Amino acid sequence: MRLKTKYPEFSQYRSQTDWDGATGATAKTGEGHSLKLDTPKTYQGHGNGVCPDELFTTAVLGCLNDTFLDFQRRFEMDLISLHLEAVTDVKFDGQGYMITGIKVTGEVVVGQDELDVGKRCAELMTEYCHLYRTIKDCIPFEFDISVREESSD
Repeated sequence: MRLKTKYPEFSQYRSQTDWDGATGATAKTGEGHSLKLDTPKTYQGHGNGVCPDELFTTAVLGCLNDTFLDFQRRFEMDLISLHLEAVTDVKFDGQGYMITGIKVTGEVVVGQDELDVGKRCAELMTEYCHLYRTIKDCIPFEFDISVREESSD
């Protein structure tokens, strides 16, 4: 069954990078946001910016976060806090590096009598996050997200 969306059927995102003359670059998004990228010191970089692997991991978390919040708004759920963390494992296989897995952990705290809705939002987050949906068959994921209620008194 095809889902109806209230959002555009098609989106396109643009970014550009310009080398910084050393071991990194300045990235700029199509919306004009800038970000300093750099190679980690472990790989003979200066470490003066965000490592692309960190940015990749952060992008996955950001997509999960945004997807959760979309459902939270739809259900009008009382959300007290949403905390996500991710660890991305990268391994050298003799020819180059590959991401071998991503573990996402976190805690969702919802208002009183919102536990079931909070759990459902967490399920829908992993079901509908488009970055996760795109890469889940290529990269093993593990999720450990707890949901608990807290009185709003």
